[in-house]
Amino acid sequence: MYSIWKQMTEKENNLLAIFEDRMYELIRLYDEKKHRIEDLEKSLKEKEEIIWQNKQTIEALQAKYTNLHTACRLAENEVEFQNARKRVDKLVREVEICIALLNE
Repeated sequence: MYSIWKQMTEKENNLLAIFEDRMYELIRLYDEKKHRIEDLEKSLKEKEEIIWQNKQTIEALQAKYTNLHTACRLAENEVEFQNARKRVDKLVREVEICIALLNE
């Protein structure tokens, strides 16, 4: 094997050196890209967690909105009911007054 290395020409040695340099550069780029992918995957997981939390918040707020909307409608109906009851009570009193006047 030693004799093979000894027989290599200077041009072949230069080509081998270039090949080694490029191979090391390729390995370096691979490691760099691998770390970048790991960072992006971590960031993606964090963003997915934030999205999930925001969806939960949206669902909770929608439920609160629905409850509030229902409560407001009930309150409006309660106010209308109270007003109607007052009007009916007033009419009943007026009818009673009229009946009392007729009985005199």
